[in-house]
This record gives sequence, C-alpha cells and structure tokens, in this order.
Amino acid sequence: MSQKQKASIALSLAILGWSFSPICIRYLQDAYDPFTQAGIRYLGAVLFIVPYCFFFYKKSFQLAFSRPIPTIILSAINVIMQATWTIGVYYSTASLGQILVKIQIPIVAFFSFIVFAEERSLIKRPLFIIGSLLGIAGSILLIYKPSSGNEFPYLYRAVLSLFISAFLWGIYCVYGKYTVERELHPIPMFGVISIYTTIGLFLLGCLLGEPGRIAQVNISIHLLAIFSGLLPIAVAHSSFHYAQWHLGSAFCNTLLTLNPLITHFIALLLWKNESLNIIQWTGTFVLLTGCLWVLLTQSNIKSQSPE
Repeated sequence: MSQKQKASIALSLAILGWSFSPICIRYLQDAYDPFTQAGIRYLGAVLFIVPYCFFFYKKSFQLAFSRPIPTIILSAINVIMQATWTIGVYYSTASLGQILVKIQIPIVAFFSFIVFAEERSLIKRPLFIIGSLLGIAGSILLIYKPSSGNEFPYLYRAVLSLFISAFLWGIYCVYGKYTVERELHPIPMFGVISIYTTIGLFLLGCLLGEPGRIAQVNISIHLLAIFSGLLPIAVAHSSFHYAQWHLGSAFCNTLLTLNPLITHFIALLLWKNESLNIIQWTGTFVLLTGCLWVLLTQSNIKSQSPE
C-alpha cells in the first residue's frame, strides 16, 4: 500500500477509536473520579503501546526519550486536555461531549494556517470552509434534544471544560505534526507521551480526585477501564499522528466530525433514551455532506498539483 492508503486506514482507526472514547468515559464515570479514570485508561494504553514500540520501533523509541522538550510539552498539554475532556463528558453525555469538543476544528485550522504553509491552500478553499461549517452544524443537529436544558443543569461546566480541551487539542495537534515532520516517528513519540501523561493524570488524581475509590471498584471494572485504553487511546492517538503526517492536520480534524454520528449510534445501543429524532437525522445528512465536500476539496487540490 502507498503511504496515503496507510494514512487513510490510520485515520479510520483514529475516528473509530475516538468514537468509543466518550462511551467508555460515561460507562465508567460512576466508578472513578475524572482524573483517576483518565489515568487508568492511559495506563491501559501504556501496557499496549510501550511493548509494541520496544519490539518494532526500538531505536525510534529511544530517540523519543532523548528528545524531552517536545515529548514533555506535548504530555503536559495532553494531561490537562484529557482531564478537561473527561470532566466535560461527566457533566454532559457521550454524544453531547463529542459535539461540543468539535469546536477544535476551526481552532486546529487556525493554528495550521499559521504554522504550515502547505495547509493554507486547503483551508482557504470555499468548499473546505463550507464543508467544515456543515460538519459542525450537522453535529449540533445530531445531538439536539428539546429537553436538554432540563436534563443538563451543569452544562456550563461541560462547555467550559470541553472548550479548554478543544483549544489544547489545537495546540497538541499542530505541535505534534510539527514534531513528527522534523524529529520523531509518530508511534514511538506517542509511546513516550503516554507514559508521561499517565504519570501526570495519576498525580492529578491524587491531588484533586478521590484515589480511595479505586479500592472499592470491582476488578472487572478495572480491567474494562484498562482495556478501554487500547483502541480509543493507544491505537487512535498514534494512528492520528501518522494520518495527519501524510494527509494534513486540518483535513484529518475535519473528518473527525464523523465522531458524533458513530458515538451516538453506539450510545443508542447502551442507553435507549438517546434515540434519533427527525432533527437529528437531518443533522446526520448535513454532517456527512460536509465531510464529503472536504474530501472533494482535497481530491481536487491533489489532482491539480504536479507529481
């Protein structure tokens, strides 16, 4: 397969993995405080990705450890980002959290426009802008419920937490791509980041959370929390870094507007009160239309550029 085909598969894995993330967070929220849950899930990612990096990317893994400035900065951003993301889902729902964090799309586009010259031709295209706006609008319609004001009295906390998470994601995403292009392979880089992030989240859990609750949780829940770090964290993060390396951060983040659709359907299987109404079905159509327009824009740019 070509690099673009591999990157497309990697992006698909990232979209699928991150669609499961809020499902796992909501399912586990009664067992842990937000910081401890995020730490345990990241521990699951470490248990998978570190041995993988050691056996398949040993030299690159050692190189990532020898570059503390980018990995520590990215890890510090990731610790706060993961904590606020988890808190946001705690105060909303899986579907609502997924859409509110989609304000990351214009944030990433803005940072990408500043940092990467090659991103500017895509971001400035009218179809890209319209497609991005349609993706956001469709996602909003997708999670619309007339009674949402009564169901979520603490929504302002979710909005604030998810806005902070989205803003930090913009920095993390663009700086991650910058580092991958110039210094480190994306998979071992995230292997190191996952170690530092796990340590940081557990420290937050000890300082701000309720670490005593860990002893009260059933072992099966612990195993589920650890396993939930495999696809939504270990696979999704490293796959996304690889995908944006070859496809561009603005393009990859725009396709993440598919997450609310997938998340909502998964949540519907677990929580029957999340059935789709006519407005949400309309949002589904609008969201997919926006994503297709973004794909069409990138395809036109690639076909017009010389080989």
